[in-house]
Amino acid sequence: MAYYKAHFRNTGLMLKKPMFHAPCLKAAERMQSFAESVSPVGDPAEDAHPGLYRSSFKTMPIFKDVRFKGRPTSRAGARLLNVAPHAWRVEYGDGRVPRYAPLQKAIDMAKGA
Repeated sequence: MAYYKAHFRNTGLMLKKPMFHAPCLKAAERMQSFAESVSPVGDPAEDAHPGLYRSSFKTMPIFKDVRFKGRPTSRAGARLLNVAPHAWRVEYGDGRVPRYAPLQKAIDMAKGA
């Protein structure tokens, strides 16, 4: 019977390595392509910048602090965001713009996969 004892310090050091950005970025890029596919595109007759929201998605590697045994530890990850000036309105909606929520739909798609 095999026996394994975890070395949490070494595992934590491994998860800080830049090589772990690659799988995170790959997942974020899949989410980005889905979010772009469900993003609204304005009518060129009414919208001064049609397609601005769809073309404003960015994926970037990050180091995020995650708590382990009460202490923050840095872990490799990725961030997907939209840098359009009206991104908040498209995501959450308001009186003039309906709620489209493409980023929330991308998160739901990733959780379901």
